[in-house]
Amino acid sequence: MAYSGRLPRESLLWIFAAQFAVLLPHFARLPLWIVAGWVLAAWWRAEVSRGRRELPGRMIKLVAVALVVGGLVLSYGHWFALEPMVALLAVSFTLKNLELVTRRDAFLSLLLAYFVAATLFIFDQGIPHAIYGVLAVLVVTAALVAQAGAGSARPRRALGLSARLLAQSVPLMLLLFLVMPRLGPLWAVPQEDASATTGVSDSMSPGDFANLSKSDKPALRITFDGPVPPPEQRYWRGLVYADFDGRRWSQGFGVDPREGGQVFWRDNEVALPEVGPRYRYQVIQEPTRSQWLFAMARPHSATDGVGETRDDRLVRSEPVFSRLAYEVRSWPRDSINEVTPMGDFDRRRNLQLPDGGNPRAREWAARLRAQGLSPSETSDAVLSFFNQQFTYTLAPPSLGADTVDGFLYDTQRGFCEHFAGSYVFMMRAAGIPARVVAGYQGGEWVEGEEYLLVRQYDAHAWAEIWTGERGWQRVDPTAAVAPERVRNGLQTAAADEFMRDALVPLHRFPVLKRLQLQWDMINYRWYRTVVGFDSQRQQDLLRELLGQVTSARLALLVALPAVGALLGIWAWLWFSGRGRRAPPAARLYRRFCRRLARYGVERRPGEAPADFAARVGRELPHLGPMARSITTAYQRAAYADDPAALVQLRRLLRGFWPRLRRGPAPGQG
Repeated sequence: MAYSGRLPRESLLWIFAAQFAVLLPHFARLPLWIVAGWVLAAWWRAEVSRGRRELPGRMIKLVAVALVVGGLVLSYGHWFALEPMVALLAVSFTLKNLELVTRRDAFLSLLLAYFVAATLFIFDQGIPHAIYGVLAVLVVTAALVAQAGAGSARPRRALGLSARLLAQSVPLMLLLFLVMPRLGPLWAVPQEDASATTGVSDSMSPGDFANLSKSDKPALRITFDGPVPPPEQRYWRGLVYADFDGRRWSQGFGVDPREGGQVFWRDNEVALPEVGPRYRYQVIQEPTRSQWLFAMARPHSATDGVGETRDDRLVRSEPVFSRLAYEVRSWPRDSINEVTPMGDFDRRRNLQLPDGGNPRAREWAARLRAQGLSPSETSDAVLSFFNQQFTYTLAPPSLGADTVDGFLYDTQRGFCEHFAGSYVFMMRAAGIPARVVAGYQGGEWVEGEEYLLVRQYDAHAWAEIWTGERGWQRVDPTAAVAPERVRNGLQTAAADEFMRDALVPLHRFPVLKRLQLQWDMINYRWYRTVVGFDSQRQQDLLRELLGQVTSARLALLVALPAVGALLGIWAWLWFSGRGRRAPPAARLYRRFCRRLARYGVERRPGEAPADFAARVGRELPHLGPMARSITTAYQRAAYADDPAALVQLRRLLRGFWPRLRRGPAPGQG
């Protein structure tokens, strides 16, 4: 295929179709001016092909580049992040239309299209995106085929050849996927800061978790190697809120690893028991754009880049920009007898309260403290108060400036964050160290694949209190009001309000609910077998196939399919080259031409049979009359479908072969 010369007008439509196919998934995240710029550039180039406009000159191109750079700076504010880099590639792709003249320009533009298509998988590696990515590559390859001219731009021909090329590349793709070293993602570039896609934020105020209950998107998928914890132990902690400003709970100084919080990595990890009860499981976490991970209490992970914090959490060295799989072992706190004394700093932090506000709650806490109650007795008194008069609801009323007083004495209607926040406030006011923990609780067991599916509406907040004898102990104030929330999930605890605002309440239709679970199972398998195919899984598979992974065996694994593929291609070319069996007249005439070629008279490409017979008469005069008779009989047999002519052709050829071998008679030229 040559790429020099002017660009055929009929191939422009294919180029624009390829550009649209690869840019379409990015339209939702790109600034509107980039989308409008692509439309304008494509329209301008189409007008040029019609002779209505000229291609822009150098000055207009410089102005366009300056406007693009300014637009990127105003839209993103910085360069070293994923979104502006993808936007820069899309803009470069767009500006190429302003100098799309030759086939070489088209070739470069379509090569850029392959790169733009690959950026789709930076943001999502799910099955729909994978299918769309294959279709986009099909269109780009078809556009590349369409540049060959001579009818190659016809949709059926271009798409057909593109599909065949992609199908032929599948075996090589699978082989490379299996044996090529697994590298980290090349797009590990910081993304734009935004709210976490899993919903749990680094702070909590009344109403935050109630808003999260409106989403049924997956947050975690958890598989267990061994026993599965009962529902009342399925607390997936991710954040600890230690600071309270009167309305909002936040992590506070020394907790967030981004602000210098202490993290125990693999070289200085916390000692944990070698034997005893524990849970082993793998978590597949959806993107959060944050460093915190989710696990049960007392976690330890051997996954690279994952460490433990002082307050019993897992964090990652880098934010989670895409789905992440990590291994965890968790020890129930009851199985660890040794309790480390609480230091003065941690005690002050977990007793911290604002100087003023919520006077009625403080007065009640002072009365409890004056009675000399133990931490457990104080906790029971608060939980008993919740159990007697409070209502668990997904639509809690708004609160005034004194949020704790308003909830305890006025509204008495709330979601998990209301109960957890007011409980911790009361415990701290009574002189008992306490903290709020945020994460997820529960999950739906998927029988087909045997994993626990935790959705965003499973987001939950609970509390922990400190006792000198047992250390930190979990207390879930919500369970005092709605114990079914812990045992059976949010849907059971708030059946009338659950997903009330959803466009399609799937939980009310068993068939749709089953289809939703089936789709999640398919996505789970896709991630584990394709997206999550890391170096460890690759080594395990190669050991299963080869026994011991050596260079010789690996080379054999690559060579055998390659040789088999080459033999298959050779066989296909051989049989497809033979094609359908030619008619008898054509076969006889070809034999006639081959025999003459041996004696120095070869039929030229495109030479008509009559012209060839005349040339035979000139170069071999003694065969001229017979060659003309053979040609006449062939034409009648081939084109007039005359059976008698076919019989005559065979008879003439039987007499022709001996005469050809004998050569001319004496006295003939």
